[in-house]
Amino acid sequence: MPRQMVVIALLLLIWPSWAKASPAADPAVSYANATKSGTIGYREGYFGEGDNRLHYVETGKGPLVILYHGFPSFWYSWFDQMEALKANYRVVAVDGLGAGLSAKPVDLEPYRVATLAAQIDALARHLNGRKRFTLIGHDWGAALAFAYAQGYPKRLHAVVGMSAPPYNQFLSLVRADTEQQKRSTYMQIFRTIGLDAIKDRQLPAQIWQQSYGALIARGDLTANEGALFRAALSDPLAINGGMNWYRANMPPVSEIQPTTYWPAHNAPIKVPALLIWGEADKTFVSGFIDNFSAYAPKAEIIRLAGVNHWTPMEQPHLSNNAITDFLTRHVSRR
Repeated sequence: MPRQMVVIALLLLIWPSWAKASPAADPAVSYANATKSGTIGYREGYFGEGDNRLHYVETGKGPLVILYHGFPSFWYSWFDQMEALKANYRVVAVDGLGAGLSAKPVDLEPYRVATLAAQIDALARHLNGRKRFTLIGHDWGAALAFAYAQGYPKRLHAVVGMSAPPYNQFLSLVRADTEQQKRSTYMQIFRTIGLDAIKDRQLPAQIWQQSYGALIARGDLTANEGALFRAALSDPLAINGGMNWYRANMPPVSEIQPTTYWPAHNAPIKVPALLIWGEADKTFVSGFIDNFSAYAPKAEIIRLAGVNHWTPMEQPHLSNNAITDFLTRHVSRR
């Protein structure tokens, strides 16, 4: 039996042993509370209604930090960062729209960057009133976090993006760089795969294996954690929701127009910004890093040697140290 099949079989065996303990709660929250460090626990909540409903998980007290994941993932991808920050901050990890236990609308409008940014702002005001907060994102969540910082500069203390450029920078990059166009071919493929095809091709299982198999094999994720991601991605609507991010925001290169950019083609990031980049990551051409300061004049850049695209989970102490140091310097805990 191939090694990956052995892992999947083991996951199927271990899943019921703890998931059944708290059937009314998100199993990932139950698992987080069972494996947390110290006494500060995790609790879940919801914000919004219908197709705008977001599920989130929070821990700790202090200045608000919101975490937004990418595709394919859900809130638990931030567990290591939540553990590192919870002693000094109120940390809220969101199931992005279309993922986890959040709403999974079929229409594309709710997934547009401008709409998602407005949803983040409404969530932050629900949690924190008019106070500023810090926004941290990974992958699509990073492109969105940087875009939010550009569109809502007075709402943030600071912004952190991991493994991706700002949305408007990426659009410019993919228009001008043929190598980036090649690397982004998968985005255009995602735009064409419908819900029926996702079901027929059993894409949830394939995407889970491709995304998390190596992390489990290396020990960056435990088998139990791998089972959490497997369950979160098992719903075809969750895969479809993630692909809606691409359908809504990534037109063919020839169709990118001035109106495609949000909030604007050359909108700057005025708050302190941190970009964390895994040097083994091939998703984007590394040249974007050299031009990142044109979008974020106050930017700091941390390069993680030997780390690939999953910067929150690959050797998480590296990103945790970078984020903790950055927030200590830019966010008052009073």
